[in-house]
Amino acid sequence: MKILYDISVLGLALYSQETRTGISRVIENVAAHMVKGTDYELEFCAYHSLVQLIQSDKYIATMPELQKIPLNFSSANALNTLLRLFLPIYPGPSRKLIYRAIRRIFFILLHNTNSRHGSIEPEILRSADIFHATYYPIPEFVRRYPNLKNFITLYDLIPILYPQFFSSKKDHLLHDTRKSITSITPNDWVIAISQTTKNDLCNYLKFDPSRVFVTHLAASDLFYQCYDHDFIARTRTKYGIPGGQYVLSLSTLEPRKNIVHTIRCFAAMVREQNISDLNLVLVGTKGWDFDRIFRELSKHDSLQGRIILTGYVADEDLAAIYSGALMFVYPSFYEGFGLPPLEAMQCGVPVITSNISSLPEVVGEAGMMVDPDDADALCQSMYDIYRNSSLRNEMSRKSSERAKQFSWEKCAQETVRAYKTAMRSST
Repeated sequence: MKILYDISVLGLALYSQETRTGISRVIENVAAHMVKGTDYELEFCAYHSLVQLIQSDKYIATMPELQKIPLNFSSANALNTLLRLFLPIYPGPSRKLIYRAIRRIFFILLHNTNSRHGSIEPEILRSADIFHATYYPIPEFVRRYPNLKNFITLYDLIPILYPQFFSSKKDHLLHDTRKSITSITPNDWVIAISQTTKNDLCNYLKFDPSRVFVTHLAASDLFYQCYDHDFIARTRTKYGIPGGQYVLSLSTLEPRKNIVHTIRCFAAMVREQNISDLNLVLVGTKGWDFDRIFRELSKHDSLQGRIILTGYVADEDLAAIYSGALMFVYPSFYEGFGLPPLEAMQCGVPVITSNISSLPEVVGEAGMMVDPDDADALCQSMYDIYRNSSLRNEMSRKSSERAKQFSWEKCAQETVRAYKTAMRSST
């Protein structure tokens, strides 16, 4: 079985650390574990655009575990050949400058022409069995090859089912998700990252459930129970987190994550219970309509210095931030999977999250689940964890055990199992 696996999104992560989260992390981790398989042949592709193809080629060069897998069809190789021809002419210090200049000119030309890479070599497509579009729609030129079983990964249908959580004029995710959903044909196969996403797809498109496979995600090895108190202290200082205990929330600062609700409930709890030794730490970059969050913060001047917005936190610092928290709060209105609660559980942190969408699939019996609109329930849950050390210890133990049920190896194995099921099908 020969598999063509799209890594277009990974090229974007090369130039922006902030994009090395979410979807790119899923694609990277599944690819890294699929590389280990021995009963199939794996090849990468990056068909969405020539720019992403070149960026993906360079990205692979930074990942030793992926370098042995060929990238088809790599126009980046043509660039590298061009560079090898010209660079020997320019020895010494000018060599690096010439390299950068040629590469920059190449990128500018591609960007200005908005070139599309719609021509994976025909012999590659004819010899393959599986084509997997991991984010972008399955391209039309791929559908011309009847030998291929075409897969697409769907992370959620939130932009379609709940468009009020997105800015339709600016949010590319809204456009990309709609395009991917509407491109699906009855003959395609789908990887869904949760049972909730599968149900949403089948209900929305009236799609055959037997052609949709659920492959739960996992938390990266970057997330672990950190016992290095010095490292935790240095990390807190780095991001302006004061001493003492804190409630943690981590997400993009946008309405869907229900952060205004988190702030209100935290403020209400500490005032009503006269709590002076507890802070709220909000980790994440600004998203759509983040001004709403800052308007809410302005209403709580008495808590100035106790509600901390860290902005973006580097991957290598996240375990310390999670492990230093008293609890993790994530009352999101809707999630296709919900990695942050799983990351928190893998760090041994008690979790409070919503009781809707995919979040119960992730948290199970390990955490507390509340209605995302129920302020009393969230306040009470936070207070129970704050005041009861025995409850915290028990929830921490359950969090660690629950997190062990998810792994990228399992996710990759289930993905390959889906390919094999499709191969046995006559359609």
